[in-house]
Amino acid sequence: MITPLIFLTVSAFSLPLLENSTYSQTDTQCTLTVKEQRLQDNIVLTMSTNRNNHYDIKVYHLNNLQAPSRGELTQHAMDNIESHQKFNYVVDHNLFKRVDDKTVIYTTTIANDVNNISPQQFAEAFKAHSYRTKLHIKGLNPLTFIASQRQANAFFRCAEQQITTLAKR
Repeated sequence: MITPLIFLTVSAFSLPLLENSTYSQTDTQCTLTVKEQRLQDNIVLTMSTNRNNHYDIKVYHLNNLQAPSRGELTQHAMDNIESHQKFNYVVDHNLFKRVDDKTVIYTTTIANDVNNISPQQFAEAFKAHSYRTKLHIKGLNPLTFIASQRQANAFFRCAEQQITTLAKR
């Protein structure tokens, strides 16, 4: 009786914990994908950057926020300390993909501004707050994204390498 319990306990702790984020890299792009903490597969944040250090920040979700339209996204630190600045961004809501008659995926994208400042600022704030952030998008409940430190470190290392490679050219 004790043997199966010990085996089950040892097996449970030897399995790697399920990660809430994934990192991928190609020759031209680095991407970090983070699942929303509560809704998991229904809402996903992606951050990507290319060789030109052009960041692209998107939230994929199932809510039609009057797409296509413009809106606002507010980024907060997780610990809600008043000394942490919150950032407001202009976002574009768009239809991403119609999966079937009942399922439609939408994107909320941080709008590009002069010199790609807003998406890069978002990524830097995400990194500064230990790869964690709370987002408020008008029309959605507050969202929480927490990336695996290992995955996020790999993404930001890749982003820095993209900058270094570009500078050498």
